[in-house]
Amino acid sequence: MDLRAQPPLLLEDRTQLRQLQLDDPGAGPKLRDLECSPNLGSDASPSPSLVVNDGLLYYRGPKHKRNLHPQEELKLYAPTALRGTLCGYYHDHPTAGHLGIAKTLARMQSRFYWPKMASEVKRYVLSCPVCQLTKPSQRKPAGFMVPISPQRPWEYAGVDFVGPLPRTASGNSYILVFVDYFSKWIEVCAVRDATARVAASKFINEVFARHGAPRYLISDRGSPFVSELFDSVLSTLGSTHRLTTAYHPQTNATERVNRTLKTAIRAYVGDKHASWDKFMSQICFALRSAPHESTGLSPAMMLYGRELETPLDLLTKPSGESEESSMPYPETLKASLQEAHDRARETLARSHARQKRYYDLRRRPMTYAVGDLVKVKPYIKYSHEPVL
Repeated sequence: MDLRAQPPLLLEDRTQLRQLQLDDPGAGPKLRDLECSPNLGSDASPSPSLVVNDGLLYYRGPKHKRNLHPQEELKLYAPTALRGTLCGYYHDHPTAGHLGIAKTLARMQSRFYWPKMASEVKRYVLSCPVCQLTKPSQRKPAGFMVPISPQRPWEYAGVDFVGPLPRTASGNSYILVFVDYFSKWIEVCAVRDATARVAASKFINEVFARHGAPRYLISDRGSPFVSELFDSVLSTLGSTHRLTTAYHPQTNATERVNRTLKTAIRAYVGDKHASWDKFMSQICFALRSAPHESTGLSPAMMLYGRELETPLDLLTKPSGESEESSMPYPETLKASLQEAHDRARETLARSHARQKRYYDLRRRPMTYAVGDLVKVKPYIKYSHEPVL
């Protein structure tokens, strides 16, 4: 029964309350039987747990541990027509405070009784529109994790802007980040503005010209990425543009790279915040040559089949490693890349399974149909000064 659909009742006196009980299909027959019974209110009555007091039907249940007053053990048997009004008074009214299920039910159960009371009160509180719009949810959002599982380099790529950051001497205020979902290789550009023209130009020069067109490019819904210009460039190059869910940046792998970049920049700029763009190439080298936790291999090994060597590596490595292999280089490269990719796929699969297992804990499935009404949570944006 939908108690919210019941019209509110204005109780004037006990006579009206008695009439509501008499007219109720559940309470009425019980009230009449008890009043006609010679054993009214005794254990030998037709309903030992029900009694009549001053013409009204009450439920006589076991004394609750929170109840210190024996005279309050009798609980009014609420007629059906009154239940919605009672729920409104003990939940919606200002003196009720729109409290949760447990508190609302406890207050009502100490005063009233009706069959299936707990489930109906729970349904009433859960359907409260005020609570849905104003209270923070104590449950994890519905829906399970669906990992993106690329099978080769630059099949899936992500793009995002970082900034605004303090403007440098070169006039740069933003970082444009591209990341390959499979190899974790990054392409990073310090740019002046976060515009669609800049994003499209850098995509052509830094990604397409070096690695070819990704099959899918994932971005958030920022204005540079939802413009006709950016979509037109992607379409011309044969890439499919996919947008992340609003206010759910976890879909875009660049979000994690962004945090790593900003942390690394802070470590080097010190108090010279306007010099951050001078360190971008070195930081990119560090990220490209370091093993990634998701694959177990460095992005360089994943993409080129070899590690990026530093001057110190050339100085310290054993001299025997410089000798030519008996296997021709193309075959050696192919074998190392195949091994790297196979290992990465296995590691990624285990990583995704582990992430999904933890992500899905205490979450529930949710399905939507076209035309369903849903509530949208508003997000308030605050402006901040550029900081690192």
